[in-house]
Amino acid sequence: MDIIYLFRTLLKRKWIIVIATILASSVAWFLTLNTEKKYRSFTQISTGFTISDRIAIGNDNFDLYEAETKFNNAVVTVTSPSVVNLLAYKLILHDLEDKSPFKQLTEKDKQSNLYRAVNKEEAKQIFRDRLENMNLLTSYKPEEKKMLEFLGLYGYDYKSIMRQLNVYRVQHTDYIQMDFVSQNPELSAFAVNDLYEQFIRYYKKIRSTTSQESLDTLKNIMLKRKEELDFKKALMAGAGIASANMESTSTYDLISNFEQSLAAEESNLATLKASLKKVEARLAGTNNQTVVINNDGTNDELIVLRNEVNEAYKNYVSSGSNDPALLARYNRLKKQYQDKVTALKPNSVPVTEKLPETKSELIAKKNDLEIDIQTSMNNIASLHSKINTLKGAANSNAARGASAETIMKDVEQANSEYLQAKQKYNDAFETSSSSANNFRQILLGQPAISPEPSKRLLIIAMAGGAALVASVLIILLLAYLDSSLKTPGIFAKAVNLKLINMINFMNFKKSSIGDIVVKKDNMPRFNKQHNVFRESLRKLRYEIENSGKKIILFASTKKGQGKTTIITGLSYSFSMSKKKILIIDTNFCNNDLTIYLGAVPSLEQLEFDPFRPLIDQVIEKSVTIDENKRIFVIGCQAGDFTPSEVLPKDNLLKHLHELTEEFDYIFLEGPPLNDFSDAKELSQYVDGVIGVFSASDSVKQIDSDSIHFFKNLNGKYTGSILNMVDLQNVNTA
Repeated sequence: MDIIYLFRTLLKRKWIIVIATILASSVAWFLTLNTEKKYRSFTQISTGFTISDRIAIGNDNFDLYEAETKFNNAVVTVTSPSVVNLLAYKLILHDLEDKSPFKQLTEKDKQSNLYRAVNKEEAKQIFRDRLENMNLLTSYKPEEKKMLEFLGLYGYDYKSIMRQLNVYRVQHTDYIQMDFVSQNPELSAFAVNDLYEQFIRYYKKIRSTTSQESLDTLKNIMLKRKEELDFKKALMAGAGIASANMESTSTYDLISNFEQSLAAEESNLATLKASLKKVEARLAGTNNQTVVINNDGTNDELIVLRNEVNEAYKNYVSSGSNDPALLARYNRLKKQYQDKVTALKPNSVPVTEKLPETKSELIAKKNDLEIDIQTSMNNIASLHSKINTLKGAANSNAARGASAETIMKDVEQANSEYLQAKQKYNDAFETSSSSANNFRQILLGQPAISPEPSKRLLIIAMAGGAALVASVLIILLLAYLDSSLKTPGIFAKAVNLKLINMINFMNFKKSSIGDIVVKKDNMPRFNKQHNVFRESLRKLRYEIENSGKKIILFASTKKGQGKTTIITGLSYSFSMSKKKILIIDTNFCNNDLTIYLGAVPSLEQLEFDPFRPLIDQVIEKSVTIDENKRIFVIGCQAGDFTPSEVLPKDNLLKHLHELTEEFDYIFLEGPPLNDFSDAKELSQYVDGVIGVFSASDSVKQIDSDSIHFFKNLNGKYTGSILNMVDLQNVNTA
């Protein structure tokens, strides 16, 4: 199904589309004939959500998403029942108390049971109370439900007001606009201005309540954080953790100093012991013998080595006792120093200096050295004791430092939480105390001078357009859902049988088939259709002549496909080409061909007689339908039987080839294949079979077997005829 076919389908039904469009437009025109005039008033409110006039407090960063949320919240609040109903109370009080009410009730409304049942003074008191206290009427109380219905009588109920009210943000601005449309310009202006006032009243109320609740909550959180911080500070002070790090640092410094002193003292002790050995060696020698002592600078080297050992140890301790290179240097220098001291023996080669030669001097020197050695050993023992004590204190401080670090982290976290809670409280307090709100009515609502455009023409045009589109869519949908064999292209896809010709639809109420084929009709209005019909029969005649088959059975899958019309018209066409045709009606279930052509039901009587030529019997039992007497018709009786059941044993059908000597072509009409098996029996007597399909019918599942029969006729199937084709669809597929 292509675009051309759809376009021609629409063109064919153009008057349906035009009438539907005109009808819809007319209905819209009639319905909008008495449309009331509407007056629109509006007011604009500056919100301060995007551009604030107040002095900024703290770091007020603009948040686009937050501003959009605030606009949505404001619009929802304005259109909420809490605000709109306050406006309704104000409007009804105005109409009940003012001399010039906005709305006048009709006499029918005043005579209603609701209007007469309401006490006006009590109603005004109820509305005033609700307006002042900003309370809503409830429908579950009978008296208040009556007041709600009374509002509806005036058109001031929530739904009625919302149909006339429109609240929205003016795009890319800081403004919210309120529009109200009604039949009274004064009412529209009053509504938008009072709606703003009621909104501000309600907004201040909920803002003050919410702000106070928020401040109380934030204050409680801040105080709780302060209590937690004070508790953890007290815990840290009680544990004496404040000076833990200082004590640890001082202890390690003392240990380093004492270790340096210990190294120096050990070096001094080694020197003293060496000197003592020398003195003892001299005492063991000859009395009063002159002794020469080695004084070639060895003592100076010992002093230098001792200083280097002390310096290496100090560097190692300063690095945190974790540098292997410094430790190796210290051990190496210490070993050199000890080796140097060991090398100083009494048998050293004397060089220059002489020891005291008297024994008393040597003894005195020995005593002095022994005293110095004992003192040095005591100092070393004292230094070892102090170093061990300080190391124990350092380990204790390390354990205390780990605990101190945990407690200090808790204190820092508690302090951070307290500062955050305090900042939130201060920001909320400053914001709530800065101003009640930032809403400002920058444009006061004014009564409209002229009414709003009625949009009547637009409504009429839209109604017509909608009808136009709807009718087009419906027609296209029906065309899409239509599965009939409308065109040769659709037939080829659906049936997949050889198509030898198509014949257009004809109305034979005013002209017979014979008159149309032989051009005896005098109806110029149908000349085009008649010409196409004649040409279609001529093309079909050519296909049959070209097939070389003389005896042809016309069959169909279902009844009403036009076999009788095609056989009759084709016979007239052959008659005009000087051909002699024999038509045999073998459709026993529906002998329309016999009735239509006025033939005698004689097929059942014709039987081969050796004493009489068969052709003579055929001519005797048949009738002619054309002026030239070239078309002969043999009729049959109607009944529920098949050819093998009703025809004689040696019947005419078995001798059809003998008749071809007299007749150029013999046409047989068979019953529909879907319902009867007659056509299958008749196919054995003919040279070819032609299937007739109506373009107005669709192929269904029941037709599959019949189409399969056509495909398996082993060369006898001559082709198909697509009958009753609409000429407007001929070139669409």
